[in-house]
Formats: sequence, structure tokens, C-alpha cells
Amino acid sequence: MAERRRLLIDASRLPPSGEHRCFHLNDQEVRYLRKVLRLKPGGQVDVVDGRGHLWTALLIAGDQLELTSDRAQPHGTELKPMPQLGLAMALVRRGMDDVMRMTCELGVDHVQPLQADRSVPQAEHRPERWGVILQEAVEQSERLWMPDLQPRLVSGAWWMTPASDDLRLIAVTRDAGCPHLEAWLDQAAALAPRIWLAIGPEGGWSEGEVAQALASGWIGVTLGDTILRSSTAAVAGVSALCSWRTLSA
Repeated sequence: MAERRRLLIDASRLPPSGEHRCFHLNDQEVRYLRKVLRLKPGGQVDVVDGRGHLWTALLIAGDQLELTSDRAQPHGTELKPMPQLGLAMALVRRGMDDVMRMTCELGVDHVQPLQADRSVPQAEHRPERWGVILQEAVEQSERLWMPDLQPRLVSGAWWMTPASDDLRLIAVTRDAGCPHLEAWLDQAAALAPRIWLAIGPEGGWSEGEVAQALASGWIGVTLGDTILRSSTAAVAGVSALCSWRTLSA
């Protein structure tokens, strides 16, 4: 089957139901369709809104796409995956771009950047760039839901932010008493509406952060016997979460 690429368009830009089906593209989108995809007038592309809907559209002259069906009649729909999966990621010096891209491709639903006690001053914080990376990853991976990227928070202000019925897991190292993430998911995650996994920075969480998290209802888990880079740990942890969700559906 021939590949047909996708374009993520914010729902606010799509034509309302019952009206004309054309909408304008910005310069970056025009370049992407014409230069990268080499789409010619009359060519077809899939349009997704990042909220579970897909339409097909035709490129028409100039900078416009035309939906082939009414806004109220998408060609594909997908319910929000449950439980929702969240990654609370401490800012690190390098690797955040890869974390955003890879965890989005895997299926994470929420990303919360954290300023941790041991986040270095050179740690990356580029939310505009990460938004672009997430959009490109949604298009590439053929997801219908766009992950939610939250504003940066200080770790101490974050531990009490998730809902009390969310399952809140913090990845720790060198603690033989903590269960492995996958074992804990198999035992206790079935009824949680949302599962959060918190990954620390280079050098790990401070003792104060771990103590505060545990006192706030977070549960310590490990990701294995070896010490992983923060970016590796984030991808490994989200991979385990998404695999568990798929197999338990």
C-alpha cells in the first residue's frame, strides 16, 4: 500500500461543520507538503487534529487544503487511550529532544518538564522546539492524539499536583526494596485513570526530593539493575508503560 503522510492541524484552524471545507496553510506547512512530500495540486494527504480525528484532504492551488468530507464526518476516530500515561522528566543537559520524540512515538500522553534539585544550569529547556518535535513525531508515528506538554515546574511544587487517584511512580536507583516498574504495573495499575512516571536528572533525585515525593503518595520503582542515563531511563520507562497498556487493553 502506498504511503500517505499526515499533517497535524490544530482543531481551531479547521473549517466548521456545514461550511466550506477549505482552510489555509502556513508557510512552513506549504513547504513541507510541496518540498518534502512533493505533493502536487490535487494530491491527497491525511489531516489529524491531535484530538482523535482524521480526515483526508486535497491540496488545491495556492496555500489551501480542502477536506474531502464535512468536518463532522471524519474518516477515522480514536478514543483517548486509557489509562493516560504521563512522563514527569527532570531537565537534563542533553537528550531532551530525543526524549520528546521517542516517548511521543511510543505513545506517551502527557509530558511535564521538571526543574529538579540536581538539574544543571545548562539543562535544556526549549518548549517551542519540543512542541515542533512532538508535532513531527505525531505525524510520523501516525498517532491521532497529540501529547500534552506542560509548562516547567519546580519538582517540589509538582509532587502534589497530580490527582490523588492517579498512580504516581518515581524511578529510583540503588534501592533494593523498590519493585521493578513492570512488576508493579502488573500488580497494581489496572484501575488507575492516569499513570505518571517521574525520571530524575543526571546525578539522580536528591534525598529531599525522594522523601517529599514518597510523603506525597508517590511510589518508588526501579527500571533494572543497571544505572541508566536520564534520557535512556525515560524512554525505557515509557516503553514499559505503553507496552503494558497495549497488552492489558
